[in-house]
Amino acid sequence: MLERYSVRKPYTVVVAVVLVLVLGVISFMNMPTDLRPKMDLPYVLIVTSYVGASPEEGETTVSKPLESTMATVSNVKGIDSVSSENSSMVILEFNDGANMDTAVIEMNNKLNQVAASWDDSVGSPVMMQINPDMMPIMVAAVDAEGQDKAGLSQLVNEEVIPKLESLDGVASASA
Repeated sequence: MLERYSVRKPYTVVVAVVLVLVLGVISFMNMPTDLRPKMDLPYVLIVTSYVGASPEEGETTVSKPLESTMATVSNVKGIDSVSSENSSMVILEFNDGANMDTAVIEMNNKLNQVAASWDDSVGSPVMMQINPDMMPIMVAAVDAEGQDKAGLSQLVNEEVIPKLESLDGVASASA
């Protein structure tokens, strides 16, 4: 059936093929390219400093109360904590599709309630939403012939980093 139609009406088939090719080229030209698409990862970190505290003391004073309070936040899938000397880090994983803006507001309210009961030696907690844009785009090594570590550090800090930071699209560079 299709063979007979294409033999009888060759111009119609040619026009259809050209139309598909033109629409394909137009679509390809207007398609945005994004190497790193916007993603909302369902993770939030709460980092709290506790100067002079052992890991056990940080866990009982900071991590456990934070875990129990944050467990009541809606859409929490899992909670994990890491307590070390002088600091505590609580990692919250949310269900996929959770509204992270609402969750962060809810967490701020609960964080203020918990922080009010802490000792003055416990620092104020810092909440960070994990974002792929926080990750470095490029990591590079620098070497210069005849330079020791101090000279190489000075070269990088005085010449290389300012030139990198002056490039369009570079937010920051560090050594």
